[in-house]
Amino acid sequence: MGSYLNNRLTHVWAFLTAITVASWWIGQSRGATFQLDAMVTLTVLLMASVKAQLVIQYFMEVRSAPRWLKQTAYGWNIGLLLLLTGVYWLG
Repeated sequence: MGSYLNNRLTHVWAFLTAITVASWWIGQSRGATFQLDAMVTLTVLLMASVKAQLVIQYFMEVRSAPRWLKQTAYGWNIGLLLLLTGVYWLG
């Protein structure tokens, strides 16, 4: 049991769970009136981007992949965040 708790993937999984709960809480507490709130939206998008990057690195094992794949995955994540942010601001 002790080695399981000291495992890096367990820590990443716990952090992903905490971010999921936090983003749900932020959405519930600030978005209950269904008004567009830029700060809430940007915070949740940023949290989703961090979660995606952690999943890509640790659960898809891109952290031990060739450099080009790491950079492509990182660029995709940043590009998607920028695209969604732009769609939000322009929409």
